[in-house]
Amino acid sequence: MAISPEQRWLDSRASTEISPSEILSPIDPSAATFKNPSPPGGLAEYVRETVLEALPNDLTRMIYLASLRDCNSGMYLHPELSNQRGIQAAHGALRACHEQVFRRLLTTRLAEYVVQLHEYIRYTRGEILTVLKTWKSLQAYRATVPVSAVATSTELYFLNVAIALEVVDRQTTGGQQS
Repeated sequence: MAISPEQRWLDSRASTEISPSEILSPIDPSAATFKNPSPPGGLAEYVRETVLEALPNDLTRMIYLASLRDCNSGMYLHPELSNQRGIQAAHGALRACHEQVFRRLLTTRLAEYVVQLHEYIRYTRGEILTVLKTWKSLQAYRATVPVSAVATSTELYFLNVAIALEVVDRQTTGGQQS
């Protein structure tokens, strides 16, 4: 019997999951330096430790990683990492991180999506009603999934984000339509 990528990830979750014990303060992700010639555990682990752990949650990580992906080619490009380690190495590491964050979000409870959406909005320092209105209108979160994502997993993620948007909107507006 074949094991799905999601199940394989769940089986190895204990050894690969990043579990920061506290929410870290916002920092500029591009400020990380990638000059270490041989990071232990590989380049993807190095990216997780130097860039992604500094972000407050997986939803924020998902959006950040998607922002590094070229919409035409699907290649992940990071200004420093791609130049110092090579485009293919950076692409592979960033793609692996993106897929791992996506798989983790697929196992996240809906209530946690709401918490993560609140944290993301705080992190961006955006005006909450504007962010909610824009996200609902543009549905840009649909462009944040990894290219290799399975359609059913993608739809589950979209549904969870859309419901979280509605919950945060109702919490913010007190049940009034925004």
